[in-house]
Amino acid sequence: MNKFKLVINPFAEVDIKDSIEWYNFQKENLGEEFTQKIKETVFRINDNPFQFPKVKKKIRKAIVNRFPYSIFFYIDDSVINVFAVFHISRNPIIWQKRFDKNNE
Repeated sequence: MNKFKLVINPFAEVDIKDSIEWYNFQKENLGEEFTQKIKETVFRINDNPFQFPKVKKKIRKAIVNRFPYSIFFYIDDSVINVFAVFHISRNPIIWQKRFDKNNE
């Protein structure tokens, strides 16, 4: 049994939704393939969050297979907080500000 509760915050949900829409616009069903890869990565995070490297302070990054995205999260007690799902070409200052705002 997993000892962690995984929470995807609203900013990350919007990241995912916007990306799904963009991929579906590019090619039919590509958004569904993206969704599946995000789910697989989230399951891996939930299964063993410590397998992913820290990239800043307590922030960890999981790379999404097949798509150029990373999922950023941190662990507080028994809660895994997913706060960003970002394309690798986006400015990392955006997710860093989200983290800082959530942890003031």
